[in-house]
Amino acid sequence: MNIRIGSIFNHSCNTCKRLLIPFNNGKIWIVWCFVFSSLISLAAPIPPKKAAQAVLKVAVLADTIERVENLSSKDDSVQIGESIIIKVKTAKNIDSLATLYIDGLKVTGLKPWKTNDGEKILYFTLNERVVKLIEQYSESSSSDEKITAIYLGIGNETKIFAQSKTPLFLEIRQKIDWRWLLFISAIILGIATIALCFQVLKDDNNLYYSLSRTQLFYWSLLIVFAYLYISFTTGTLPLIPGSILAIVGIGVATTAATRVIENRNKDGVPIDESATSDGFLLDILSDGSSINIQRFQSVIFNLFFGIIFIQKALGTHLMPQFEDNVLLLLGISSGTYAGLKITEATKQQNQTLPQVNTDNTGEEKSKTATEKTAEKSSGADPVTGDNTGESEAAGGENAS
Repeated sequence: MNIRIGSIFNHSCNTCKRLLIPFNNGKIWIVWCFVFSSLISLAAPIPPKKAAQAVLKVAVLADTIERVENLSSKDDSVQIGESIIIKVKTAKNIDSLATLYIDGLKVTGLKPWKTNDGEKILYFTLNERVVKLIEQYSESSSSDEKITAIYLGIGNETKIFAQSKTPLFLEIRQKIDWRWLLFISAIILGIATIALCFQVLKDDNNLYYSLSRTQLFYWSLLIVFAYLYISFTTGTLPLIPGSILAIVGIGVATTAATRVIENRNKDGVPIDESATSDGFLLDILSDGSSINIQRFQSVIFNLFFGIIFIQKALGTHLMPQFEDNVLLLLGISSGTYAGLKITEATKQQNQTLPQVNTDNTGEEKSKTATEKTAEKSSGADPVTGDNTGESEAAGGENAS
């Protein structure tokens, strides 16, 4: 028995020696160490923290909506006709998520007008399809003016993939009948025509066209036209932004300032009954002697931003909102015109003729130098008007 155990031990030792022989080579020893350490690391359990991070990375791949906001105001409120942006975290192509959902309901026929796959952003313009969908599942009347909190989602035609966790506040404007709009438009057109016939753009004496009055009339027509156009096309009353109130205020302030300056200078203006207008364009650009740079600047700025105002109204079906810098520019231009009007050469305006005295003193003062010269040459008394030469001749005849 002992002999057998000893033989087994000797055999095992010989086997171990044969296995350890390759490790006598240094390179082979390094390879065996690398393989052995790799096996140990694979067999070791993953720490809980690293396991949680791995699960989180897998979960991030799910589609989520990071941000929904108004494109122009960058806040969480929007009205019909405005555009919104939806920022998505997804591994999919952004064009595969081009269907909009509101409170889990698909908005049929509404597609993004722009997509950015690099930043994963969708751009939508909310239109009447959104209003119809909300009214379909709402108990309120379509003529009510209300603000509704909605939750937006995105997906494809058959499935929603992600929905926002924060609401977007949609403002639905009050609707108006087109017949009322037509009636109001006819009244405004009639009033404007009558005003032009009665020279509303000219100064107090109806001689020259006034730049300040033209500016106020110009912006009034643009604002009314834009408001009526949007009401006709959308069937709702649009919201008037604060920048429009600022523009009207600039026009009113300019007109008031120039009126004060004109009234102050009116008494010093000489009478010119033959004064006539030089034409609309020359009247608003010049002060009667030359074209002024401040008038030219005011005309150019108002014309330019007026065209932009109409273009925005026609393109977005919303009352345009100007930036503060634009309002500041218009205010500075109008203020410069009103301030420098004091230094302008005053245009001659008609005034009431002065009272002529009936006494001799008044008559004497009213006589011109030419009349006095004629009287002296004829020998007439400059005070009584009698012809002294004729009187002396008559006296000589009587004496003879």
